[in-house]
Amino acid sequence: MSNGKEPFCSNCGYQLTGLVDSSKCPECGKPIVEVLTRSPASMRTGKRYRSKTTVFGLPLVHVAMGPKDDELRGRARGIIAIGDTATGFLALGGFAWGGIAIGGMAVGLIAVGGMAIGLLACLGGGAVGGLASGGGAVGAVAQGGGAVGIIADGGGAYGYLARGEEARGTHTVTGSSPDSPEAARLLDRWSWLIGRRPGTLVLPLWVLVVLAATGALMTLVVALGYVAQRMSRSRPVEYR
Repeated sequence: MSNGKEPFCSNCGYQLTGLVDSSKCPECGKPIVEVLTRSPASMRTGKRYRSKTTVFGLPLVHVAMGPKDDELRGRARGIIAIGDTATGFLALGGFAWGGIAIGGMAVGLIAVGGMAIGLLACLGGGAVGGLASGGGAVGAVAQGGGAVGIIADGGGAYGYLARGEEARGTHTVTGSSPDSPEAARLLDRWSWLIGRRPGTLVLPLWVLVVLAATGALMTLVVALGYVAQRMSRSRPVEYR
């Protein structure tokens, strides 16, 4: 077990203890003279917590934040994962990956973050996904300052149905004025999703609805998995 005083690479975090036959970091290739670092005591105050309860082989809660022992960055993996890098059904961290991912960089079924990539829905400064809402948004349905999608709504919009002050696409709506009867019909059909007026924040509300529904479904799956696990452990063993 590391006492936190071992040398490590400041570029990638690789532990360099015992390295005597190389002038470069084995992990990233940087010269040792440039990256050799030892952690001061103040840099060994990260948090680690792993619950004893497990579901699907994962801890119910895993927290890994900051440098600790021989880890420069916390890597959390659990049903609920909280860390510098987090992977889980619900993941929260600098980089989050999971069913519902929330973080600086978030990737998941539902993603919320500075940069969010969500298969179903996402919300962020930059958003890429099924339902995408953000400063810059790309998706099947996209709404944002700049939006690209089959249905796109934003200050600058490009799509099959595009609405915005700078709208480009097959059917466009500038302000509230459709360029054709077909554009008016499409706008009327999809107004429940993007709103009838420009700037109406309807899509973010739908993203939150999808998030809540996904969260409820994942909670049910975890609960059923936990119950099944408890039942299998309590089942008597038959000897023959």
